[in-house]
Amino acid sequence: MRRALAIDEASYGPDHPDVAIDLNNLAQLLQATDRLARRSADAPGAAIDEASYGPDHPMVAIRLNNLAQLLQATDRLARPSR
Repeated sequence: MRRALAIDEASYGPDHPDVAIDLNNLAQLLQATDRLARRSADAPGAAIDEASYGPDHPMVAIRLNNLAQLLQATDRLARPSR
């Protein structure tokens, strides 16, 4: 996954939608293999897709949903204040 990300970033640039896909896939791989500590809790794929497609595009929603799952799996979701 890291190699695919590097190739796509070099080929298309860091803001290309294919790079967003690679970032998403890498995050999911790290989550599936219990290596979440190596993945920062940000959403670069969502930012790339939002810039490419607009804020209301389904790909942005998918990336944000995946981020929420990652944050939930690592117990980093913000707790509502009471």
